[in-house]
Amino acid sequence: MRIKEFQSYLKNKKIDYCLLLNSEKSIDHNFTYFTQIPESMAVYSLLIIPGTKKPFLQVSNLEYSIAKKYSRIKRIFKINKEPLKQLKSLVKGKKIAINKNNITLNQYRLLKKELKAKFVDISRSLLKLRSVKTEEEIKLLKKSCSFSSLIMKKTINYCNKNKTELQVKKFIEDEIKKLNLEPSFPPIVASGINSSNPHHLSTNKKLNGFTVIDLGVKYKNYCSDITRTIYIGKSDKKEIEIYNKVLDVNKESIKSKTISCSKLFINAKNKLGKYFIHGLGHGIGIEIHEFPNLKELSRDKLKENTVYTIEPGYYKGRIGVRIEDSVYVLKSKKEILTKVNKNLVIK
Repeated sequence: MRIKEFQSYLKNKKIDYCLLLNSEKSIDHNFTYFTQIPESMAVYSLLIIPGTKKPFLQVSNLEYSIAKKYSRIKRIFKINKEPLKQLKSLVKGKKIAINKNNITLNQYRLLKKELKAKFVDISRSLLKLRSVKTEEEIKLLKKSCSFSSLIMKKTINYCNKNKTELQVKKFIEDEIKKLNLEPSFPPIVASGINSSNPHHLSTNKKLNGFTVIDLGVKYKNYCSDITRTIYIGKSDKKEIEIYNKVLDVNKESIKSKTISCSKLFINAKNKLGKYFIHGLGHGIGIEIHEFPNLKELSRDKLKENTVYTIEPGYYKGRIGVRIEDSVYVLKSKKEILTKVNKNLVIK
């Protein structure tokens, strides 16, 4: 996707080539972004993007047929050994871009040995490029969110006081498999005192009190993310007030006209106080966490065709509440892509 736009960037920066490497130890999401080859299917591959000529792929014999089937880059060559050891004859440039976030120290040393060139880290520029989605990406993200919403509705219906966190987690995983999809991250099911831990690992504890359910799927490489909090048992007035406070912040943050991610976070923090202990949200796409970052020190802005999450939370003692939606920024409005009821469900 957006190869020509990226090549214009390379030309403006006077960069001769960009090298994006996939290996067993470092899968590069940008490789997936440009080729559309599923991450698990291109472990020993190298994408070479010149500043002017057509890009091409080097893949192992084992992955050649997979690359031919999925890749949007149609110039594909087989390699019989370590891809970086065949570069001398293919890449002749003085300035070469790499993604240092996804390259090992040994791979970097080998690159420097094989190619006598200046290497430039463009990891941040790649993230910025991917933060604004194409029309096709928006369609894929909407579809991904629709699957997550469907699974969330089923999961809420499945929950009751006789179920355990692990049973609910397995239910989510089974529903994802039924749709022939993969999770975009391991599902989180946290109930009672465990709900106050945002990244709780599910246990055999039976559901009781606030129960946080956080899930997402990958559809054609694109991630979705949704969280709902329900209540198992009899809630009291204070608990309902806390839930509604988080819900109000969720709605207000989505409706806000502010494009500054930092300001959005600060507004939410001022309303929820010290019991709001994580960022307000993050971009989603090929990766579950992308630009923009909705944190206090973020310099990111919400641009048109950005897809991001809003996930205010409240964590104190035995109480944990988080309500998260995936949101799409259009010119004059925002569209919530995770279409699941947010009013407190008590079971």
